[in-house]
Amino acid sequence: MVFADLPQAVVVSGAGCEEANGVYRATEKEYCEAPVYEHADRGQELKITREPHKNAKTGAVKHGWLLGKSGQPLYGARTESLTVPASGWKKFGGDEPIPAIKVLLHMDEVFFFSADDSKLAGDDAMEQKDWQSAIQHYTAGIDMLKRTTDRLNEGFRSRACLLLTQRGTAHLQLKEPKAALRDAVAAMDLEHSAAEALALDALTELGFKDLSHKILEPVGSGHILDPAAPLVLRCVDRWVSEIVNHFSEADAETELPMPIHMPSDRYLDGLDEETRAAVIKKYIPDEPFGGTAVISNPTECLELMKKWEEVFSGMEFQSRRKALWDRRDLSFPQRMMETRTMVAESLAKVLEPMGFAPGRPGLARCVKQMQIHWSTDKNCANKALDLEEMADVSLADLE
Repeated sequence: MVFADLPQAVVVSGAGCEEANGVYRATEKEYCEAPVYEHADRGQELKITREPHKNAKTGAVKHGWLLGKSGQPLYGARTESLTVPASGWKKFGGDEPIPAIKVLLHMDEVFFFSADDSKLAGDDAMEQKDWQSAIQHYTAGIDMLKRTTDRLNEGFRSRACLLLTQRGTAHLQLKEPKAALRDAVAAMDLEHSAAEALALDALTELGFKDLSHKILEPVGSGHILDPAAPLVLRCVDRWVSEIVNHFSEADAETELPMPIHMPSDRYLDGLDEETRAAVIKKYIPDEPFGGTAVISNPTECLELMKKWEEVFSGMEFQSRRKALWDRRDLSFPQRMMETRTMVAESLAKVLEPMGFAPGRPGLARCVKQMQIHWSTDKNCANKALDLEEMADVSLADLE
């Protein structure tokens, strides 16, 4: 029999010998024509192996399975099967009670098993109205599903939708409608489900009841989530933030922002914003760190440029611009450097809250992203010309 046809994981629970509990993975090692299973966390120290036993009188060889630690048997079961038995286990050197054994054909089933346990714990917390604990349990279940390899099957999708919907419901109970909308949108994009009701409730809380149909129109098309990492939700967080921050001033004809998938979302999943920024800064040391903010589309670019316009038209900026222009002691390179500094300082209250770094590095990152939209969107290009006239500088020179 090919090892791939045998169970790939064994879950041990409830053993009197506490350290024996856990997940055991099938290795490439073979003993007695069966795979050797090693503890997922403790490796070779804890194993489940098929062992021979020779009758001293008859010479007949029979087999059984042993769960052992460092070569010493803790629990065992007699059987000639090449598959780890789910029952029939007895105590050897271990302590009572005898463990419960669950044999799983694929490793994904282990993660499903753990996700199901987390959901049950979350449901219990919901019944107690302990919303924060419920969120923690549902998040643990979602994190387990992230470790699966087959994310297209029904088992993954149905579990993910349930966990996301339940977590979103708990967020809504805590008056956190943005987080609730994020989870509802993710659930709907995976599988158009009962999460739609949650999404509508969250949008109502956010003040978008009349625009809910338009906002949810692209959800469920499979374009919101990253198909390679559907439970990494940073892209959904950005999209929801764009809706809240910019679409609130829009009318029914305004175009929705598009979700942007970034490789760093996948690789830095689970890190808070400060840690994520530190990692990016550490591993991209060749240029000044410009921050982590992203200008995702022309609509967002145009809205940001309007904020620039407010700053550039202000008395303080125009006074500084004129004073710099009147200086005769500066060479052209010096004047350009002073101009960059002046613009960066003037725009600090606009750029830094968005996640751009302080000073000229943040300004340069912003301009570099804006240039993409100046070259493809007529409204952004026209606004750029207006800003250049107000600031007496080519915006491209600010990079």
